Amino acid sequence: MSIDTSPNPFATPSSSLQDPIASGNVPSIEEALSRGYDFSIEALIKDAWARVSGTKGLIVAGFLVYIVVVQAVSFVLGLILGVGYVASGTEPGIGATIVQMVVGILAGTVGYPFLAGINMLGIRRAAGQPVSFNEMFSHFGQFVPLLITGLVMTVLIYIGMLLLVLPGIYLSIAYILAIPLVVERKLSPWQALETSRKAITQHWFKVFGLFVVLGLIMMVSAIPLGIGLVWTLPLVIISVGGLYRTIFGVLPPAN
Repeated sequence: MSIDTSPNPFATPSSSLQDPIASGNVPSIEEALSRGYDFSIEALIKDAWARVSGTKGLIVAGFLVYIVVVQAVSFVLGLILGVGYVASGTEPGIGATIVQMVVGILAGTVGYPFLAGINMLGIRRAAGQPVSFNEMFSHFGQFVPLLITGLVMTVLIYIGMLLLVLPGIYLSIAYILAIPLVVERKLSPWQALETSRKAITQHWFKVFGLFVVLGLIMMVSAIPLGIGLVWTLPLVIISVGGLYRTIFGVLPPAN
């Protein structure tokens, strides 16, 4: 009697990190959402830590570029809008608050392409693909969809925070993969937000736990003058990249 040795399509994956790209099969968005996924927080962080070496300089440099750009834009906009505020004679308390909100939102929008580049550095590293500092400057062609995604995400999270806080916490975790979905899968802003939400919701509490652990690691690493952040900041970015890879797979870079 012969024994059927073909793989069981219903068998539980042997690894806690499912990696579709390892077999050359990157699922479509619909397939990624329907097939389900699972991961181990410990295994994902360990895998990310093993990939930090050789990448931390790129990711830290990327964050420095992002911070410098956002701060520079904030400074310039603050001067421009601040002059308008003083001349208008607006009530100081209310006017200052409005100026700060507008400056923060506008400066943040300019930084979205850089933020997308940082995300993609982590995703490509997690997928074992080549990474380059040029990734930081590769997504300005999608500035408008990134802007819309970021603004809608921010507004919805703020509204959620006003509604007893918990909806805002839920959305802040659920939308964590929206920005990379815009640049890596070319989804529209609403498609990216909903795809991220639907995927994360399948294991929301585990993803929340992942970020709690990563947050604690960063807090501890920041104690000695923040020096440890040189390692833990890339760890967080690559961990998010590993989560993205686990759920959606990663397409090869465009030639």
